[in-house]
Amino acid sequence: MNPPVQKITSLTNDRIKELVRLRKRRERDRRGLVIIEDALVIRRALAARYPLQTLFFCPGMVPGSDRDLLEALLADPGLQHFEVTAPVMAKAAYREDSDGLLVLAGQVKPGLEDLVPARGGPPLLVVLEGVEKPGNLGAVQRVADGAGADGVIVCGGGTDPFNPNALRASRGACFTMPTVQATTGEAIRWLKSRGIRLIAASPEGGRPWDGVDLAGPAAIILGTEHDGLSPESLAAADLRVTIPMLGRGDSLNVSTSAAIILYEAVRRRRAG
Repeated sequence: MNPPVQKITSLTNDRIKELVRLRKRRERDRRGLVIIEDALVIRRALAARYPLQTLFFCPGMVPGSDRDLLEALLADPGLQHFEVTAPVMAKAAYREDSDGLLVLAGQVKPGLEDLVPARGGPPLLVVLEGVEKPGNLGAVQRVADGAGADGVIVCGGGTDPFNPNALRASRGACFTMPTVQATTGEAIRWLKSRGIRLIAASPEGGRPWDGVDLAGPAAIILGTEHDGLSPESLAAADLRVTIPMLGRGDSLNVSTSAAIILYEAVRRRRAG
């Protein structure tokens, strides 16, 4: 027997007010919660057994292709279920183009010690310093997942890993790609203590990206397009790599840079 479904029709319902407050990072962190929207992202959270807590849904807004997902969520005894009207969902949803599903989950916060190579072999990590746009973080998580990396470290006052836009940009990779928040100094000390080489991506002055042996333990450090990496990261790096810009632009998006260097590491490891 499926758990009971409670109905919310009022725009001033306390739970809906709470959802609106959760749009702010401060409130999400205070409550230890994350908002998950987009059917694909919810599916991947469910498949990863992420700690889902509460489902809000509007039956008339859920596409036919996602009815199976709704049924699976409604059958989950660990979830609270709230059916809402279309106006209530429009108010509560983080996205403007809601597909009628919104899930609250607990925040999972791995630490540096959790970044253990899942497949054996030398570790391969990504360090993002000062990257503020949620979409960039999510895109890097997606690339890191595709390349089989072991984790992402967010430091230097970077973006919130639990921002709903980061989750969406990751296409759900955020639930299986360990993402750790640390200061730049903490990340550097931890990496150095484990013999993991720090490879700093620099717009100029580094060795060519395809001329570096990335077969061993490596952490690729990337900064913002505007400011680049901090002096602390550059001084700690074992070497710098540069992706040449042959057109008029002076840099690539951080997720594109991550993809180029990570897949070069994949190529080197396969060849080795």
